Amino acid sequence: MIESPIQPSHLAPHARELYREAFNSHPARLVVVKDFLRSELAERLSRFLSQEAIFLPEYGLYSSKEAVDEKKFLCAADSDRFFRFSKLVGSAPGFQMTPNAIAYLRLRQAFQHPDMKDFFESISGLQLGWSDDFGAHKMSAGDFLRPHSDDNRNRRVALVIYLSPDWKEEFGGVLHVVNGAANRTDILPEYNSMVAFDVLGAAEHYVSPIKTGVRLTIGGWYHKTAPTE
Repeated sequence: MIESPIQPSHLAPHARELYREAFNSHPARLVVVKDFLRSELAERLSRFLSQEAIFLPEYGLYSSKEAVDEKKFLCAADSDRFFRFSKLVGSAPGFQMTPNAIAYLRLRQAFQHPDMKDFFESISGLQLGWSDDFGAHKMSAGDFLRPHSDDNRNRRVALVIYLSPDWKEEFGGVLHVVNGAANRTDILPEYNSMVAFDVLGAAEHYVSPIKTGVRLTIGGWYHKTAPTE
């Protein structure tokens, strides 16, 4: 058994039960857990993403299944612009094997460990499949993610961990999860908090444009179980 990256208090049976009740009672089947990761790990991840990682910009259009280059993005109608953010592609020279970079790699591996999957199954009440669909993103001034659903590629539970210290609502970057015209949940990207939601329970979600600051996240999806699982 590996040491869990999650704060031990969240792993207790009574805590899991509370999270499961919150998840299943929410209109969009959603739960937010604050102080999610062990404090030292969260600090290492935040330093890695802010000081040691290399990010490259990505641009998306509603009319394209794949990311597009900046020129095509800028030539598209505003209504067709889906997202603009930066994606982690590696470590800067000289930082490949720092303690912070290793912490990131170990977290990626932890998402594929049975104990981690068990935690998300216990709080969602769902049987989940594979989980190697995780990565890190950076959003800076002007970046955005417009309304969409994650109901594709066999995804079932989405999760995001926020790693920008001292984030304020006026910076933008708020996650909005929508379930019907009258139900919208607004989630501030508070440092070391985690949001998980049922891809099939939320009609759509989006991130408001960044006004200032750098919004750092690690996230991804647990997928549906395969027929043989």
